[in-house]
Amino acid sequence: MTWGQFKQFFTRNWREKIVAILLAILFWFMIKSQVNPPPRYEPPLPPLRAV
Repeated sequence: MTWGQFKQFFTRNWREKIVAILLAILFWFMIKSQVNPPPRYEPPLPPLRAV
């Protein structure tokens, strides 16, 4: 592979390649947030009273 072919490989359809990379990153973050959700801090319940 010559330098010209190598350069053409990356510069051909560069808009589509950028869109594909951005979509892949977006979907990766969406899947990551669903698989390992951040911990939710809920306020503690009030103590129970005996009747």
